Amino acid sequence: MKVLITGGMGVIGSEASRKFVKEGHRPVLYARHRDDNLIADLADKVDIALGDVTDLPRLLDVIKTNRITHIVHAAAFVGAVSQANPPLSIDVNVRGTVNVLEAARLFGIRRVVFTSAKGVYGPLTGEFGYPNYRPIPEDMPKNPKRIYDAAKQIGEHLCLYYNDTMGVDSVVLRFATTYGPGKTARHGKMGVTSQIVEAPAAGKPFHIAQGGDEKDDFIYNKDSALGIYLATIAENPKSRVYNIGSGVGSTLRDFERALRRHIPDADISIGPGLNFLGMPYPMHGIYDVTRARDELGFKCEYDIDRGVEDYLRTLRAIRV
Repeated sequence: MKVLITGGMGVIGSEASRKFVKEGHRPVLYARHRDDNLIADLADKVDIALGDVTDLPRLLDVIKTNRITHIVHAAAFVGAVSQANPPLSIDVNVRGTVNVLEAARLFGIRRVVFTSAKGVYGPLTGEFGYPNYRPIPEDMPKNPKRIYDAAKQIGEHLCLYYNDTMGVDSVVLRFATTYGPGKTARHGKMGVTSQIVEAPAAGKPFHIAQGGDEKDDFIYNKDSALGIYLATIAENPKSRVYNIGSGVGSTLRDFERALRRHIPDADISIGPGLNFLGMPYPMHGIYDVTRARDELGFKCEYDIDRGVEDYLRTLRAIRV
């Protein structure tokens, strides 16, 4: 297997790259710019090809030259910048996905894994939100509100279309709320669960006025990478769309408790209430991960305690 990982130096892509290396593969990381911050330990174990997913000729050349057999599509235009620039968001997140799928069709790629997001579900209200948090199934109606989430839903539809109509074997992964090194710098205010680890680790305070009572499904990015790897190697998966999360409801106070085991005097304060991301609608909930468990063999290896411990260890080893 020779895998191309678009966005392979990003927050999730770097961990996916690390997972493939650990499993004995030498992935090709495809990105617009070289940024070694999250892959410094992989420098001699991966190949890097610079290019944009909107540049189909370049993408085709990289696939051909490297004899790619599988593609993990993790490149995306994210965060507040995406929200403020809809044309560019659609160009990268939708046309870029079309290019990946078209390249896969032309070269007979054996599997495309598309990284989607919980935001495709839209507001999580009623029984799926506070205080009941009924587990969210994959077939729940979708109602994305942000341009990024709408683009991800379109990307999902494209993958399913190419799978069903064009013969491009595709799998879609919807990640729960992710955390891990690099998210603070790359995802801005959406990286609260990374800020609560990275700020105290750097000797800085972490204060948030609200959200301490909110439960959410948090997944450490090494588990995100595990989901990607399992989806890449799965033989004839019954379903094509999978929730990838812990299936467990946790709070920011759980992060604080885990962090204080390692930094007892951390300057942290978390206010009560809900909506720690300050979104205009409720978006916190807990995944039903039965499908991923039964069909992909996926189960998180990192709970909050193990995730925070590994996160701190990683921060000591790299600079982000």
